[in-house]
Amino acid sequence: MARVRGPAGSKRKLGLWLKEQRTNSGLTGKQVANELGCGDPKVFRMEGGHAVPSKLELDRLFDVFGVSDDQERDLIRQLAADAKSRHWTSDFESVMPPKFDIYVGREEDASSIYVYETHLIQGLLQTQDHMRALLAATNPQDGAEDVERLVEFRTRRQQILEREPEPLSLWVVMDEAALRRPVGGIEVHRQQLQQLLDITQKPNVNLQVIPESVGAHAGLSGPFSLLEFEPDEPTMVYIEGQGGNLYLDKPREIRRHKLLWNHIVDVASPTATSTRLIKKAMEELSS
Repeated sequence: MARVRGPAGSKRKLGLWLKEQRTNSGLTGKQVANELGCGDPKVFRMEGGHAVPSKLELDRLFDVFGVSDDQERDLIRQLAADAKSRHWTSDFESVMPPKFDIYVGREEDASSIYVYETHLIQGLLQTQDHMRALLAATNPQDGAEDVERLVEFRTRRQQILEREPEPLSLWVVMDEAALRRPVGGIEVHRQQLQQLLDITQKPNVNLQVIPESVGAHAGLSGPFSLLEFEPDEPTMVYIEGQGGNLYLDKPREIRRHKLLWNHIVDVASPTATSTRLIKKAMEELSS
C-alpha cells in the first residue's frame, strides 16, 4: 500500500511532473505560458510546487505536452486535487510560525530526515512537558493557551515516526550540551532523557551524540536538516533561524550539507556509546 501524500508533497510531485513534461516537449517556460495565456512566472511557480494549475489549465497542458493516456491524465488530475486539499496544519494557523506549514508538509512527505542539533533536543524526540517548558520560554509573547496549542501541534508532528506503512527514518546527531540543559527542571529533564533512551529502540530512529571533549568540528556553523524523498524528488536542506527559515535545494548546497553531515557523523560517538552518554547524564541528575 502506497503512503498517502500530503498537499505540499502533492504540489511538489505535480511540479516535478510538469517540469519533466515541458523539458521532454522541448518547450520554454515562456512558450508554455503563452499557451496558457499567463505570465511565465506562474509556470515556474507551478513547476516549483508553489502553485497548482486549474482544471482548464491542466487539460490544456495535457494537450500541449501530448499526454493522451487517460490513466495518466486521471492520476495527474488526482494529484492536482490532492495538492489543493486542506492540510491539518490549517487548524494551527493562529499559533504556527509563519510559513512553517511548508516545512511540516515536506517533513511528512520525506522518507528520511538527517538532523544536526547544537543545543536542543530535536522536536520529534521531545516529551510534552519538555515541549511545554521550551515553547513557553522561547515564545514569551504567547499565553498559556497558545503554548498548549503549540504543544499539541508538535505532538501531532511526531506521528510520522509511527505512520503506516512506512514510518519516517530519523537520524539525529546532537552535541552533548543538549543533554545537559535541564529544560523544565530536573524531573522533566530526567523524563526527557528516558524518552531518548526509549525512542532510540525504534528501528527507524538513530541517535548519536558528539561528546563535549570533541573540539572544533564541521557542525559548529549551526544546526540543519537534510530531507530525502522518493528517488525522483530532490533532497532538501532546511535551516531554521530567528531571521526566517531557509529551504535549499540547489545541487551545490545539497552537496555541501551532505559533506558537512558526513564530517559530523565522523566525530559523533557510535550509537552504543551515545546511549551510555545519555545514561550518564541521567545518573548525574541524581548526584
